[in-house]
Amino acid sequence: MHEEPSGLNRAAEFARISSELRALPEEQPTLERIVELAVQTIPACDFCGVTLSTKDGVESPAASSRVVEKLDALQNELSEGPCLSALFALDTYVIDDVGADKRWPQWSPRAHDLGIGSVLSLRLSTPNQVLGALNLYAAATAAFDPTDVAVASILARHAADALDVAQERKGLRIALRSRQLIGVAQGMLMQRYELTLDQSFEVLRRYSQDQNIRLRDLAEQLVADGHIADDQANPFAAVQPS
Repeated sequence: MHEEPSGLNRAAEFARISSELRALPEEQPTLERIVELAVQTIPACDFCGVTLSTKDGVESPAASSRVVEKLDALQNELSEGPCLSALFALDTYVIDDVGADKRWPQWSPRAHDLGIGSVLSLRLSTPNQVLGALNLYAAATAAFDPTDVAVASILARHAADALDVAQERKGLRIALRSRQLIGVAQGMLMQRYELTLDQSFEVLRRYSQDQNIRLRDLAEQLVADGHIADDQANPFAAVQPS
């Protein structure tokens, strides 16, 4: 039986955790630190991983061990498991005895064979979106008591907020990079074809639409290669404004 910190100490600890996570500059370090903090903060947790919801499905970019990587990969392969259920159904799932649990008939026996006795999966979400799931694993059965679930729920809320901030920063960096590439591509067109700033953007926009190429990808190709591959003589002749 582990000794629980006082309410004041716990509040101070989570304030520190929140500040630390929000201070991390990028998404991947944030994910890795979330995993580390879960193992450190919740005594019953032996292993931890994070699964994210993406436009292409789900991915598991952070894990505390190879065992977690196998467990999360199995859930994706079998399309079942507490992580996926926390992501797409209810917020929280607790498995007290993985070997006896029947909710995920394909995944649970394999998780048991990998040495897992208990699982706690919690959704990572903000008021605006579902980001993923936090997956805590223990070798012992009945490892996660109500206090562990409550503490993990608080950690999941802080983790979701930090992850949301990290993804927003990532989006801003991508947007800035896109604007920079488009600006350089415009400059190249202005110099090569004696276009105005507005004309150069219109050329890019119209070529992007006609060729079904994202504007950023078109600009990146032009900046990297100096031309568009399908018409090296004058790739913009057909759409060049008068």
